[in-house]
Amino acid sequence: MPPPCIHGCGYPESALQRDLPGEACEYGCAIGFVASYGVLVLVQAALVFAPGRPRRLVSSRGLGLTIPAAALVAGVTVAQIGGGADFLAALAAVATPLLAAGAGWARDWRLPWLPALCVPPFYAVAWLRPDAWSSDVAGVALIAGACLALTGLVAGVAPRSWLTGGLVLLVVLDVILVWGDRQVEPTMNALQAAAPPTIGRPLPELQQVDFGSATMGWLDFAAPALLGLLVRRRAVAGIATGLAAGLWGLLLLATSPIAATPPVLVGLIAARNLRGRLPILSRPLRPSH
Repeated sequence: MPPPCIHGCGYPESALQRDLPGEACEYGCAIGFVASYGVLVLVQAALVFAPGRPRRLVSSRGLGLTIPAAALVAGVTVAQIGGGADFLAALAAVATPLLAAGAGWARDWRLPWLPALCVPPFYAVAWLRPDAWSSDVAGVALIAGACLALTGLVAGVAPRSWLTGGLVLLVVLDVILVWGDRQVEPTMNALQAAAPPTIGRPLPELQQVDFGSATMGWLDFAAPALLGLLVRRRAVAGIATGLAAGLWGLLLLATSPIAATPPVLVGLIAARNLRGRLPILSRPLRPSH
């Protein structure tokens, strides 16, 4: 039996010993944790760069403030229920490609059908070659596309300033759950061990973002994808987020797991508007009459 690879980093997963079969362990250990984590950081930064002009569906301040944090709480809560981790694995295996295919429409891209053309081959690779490095690449691409779609939909139901507050609240809650709630690590270990349904062979494991020997959670991709819709200077925000995430990863030398969403706050601050204010503060308060 090959030696286990260290598999971890980033919320909601934790660093742990995991036996990866055959080719998966071989390439995962060959790439190394630093390079694996670096790739995921680059994807986080790239998600901030992604353009988007979401269609306005409704305008609810309450939804903008609560949806990001509610998604985090709901995920942790469901995973703690008996069979919840398997349910999330099954949901991710089915919903991820559908969401990724709709990313172009959710963000109103000029070629909205392009992601839909890319999804089938990516999903086939993730399904038919589960132990190869190409499976991780395909899985990362599918989850990134799904996060682009979800955040595009979320941005269409709330004002930008209140979504900014919701993003900050998400980061704060993420930090609290990772470093303050001792139930998070065993819960996410169960999620990692969950197996998706089988149709001839097991469907792809898309309930978490895996690359090499590093893992991140869905919200670690959704947070920068949402950030890209909240700031005007996406390039500045993306670069700042990527650099901050790289430095933030140094915390893994002292503790594990770590929350992987805080770097988006650096991107948010770096991309403040021309008057030097954050989007949530961009409108002056006016006395009511």
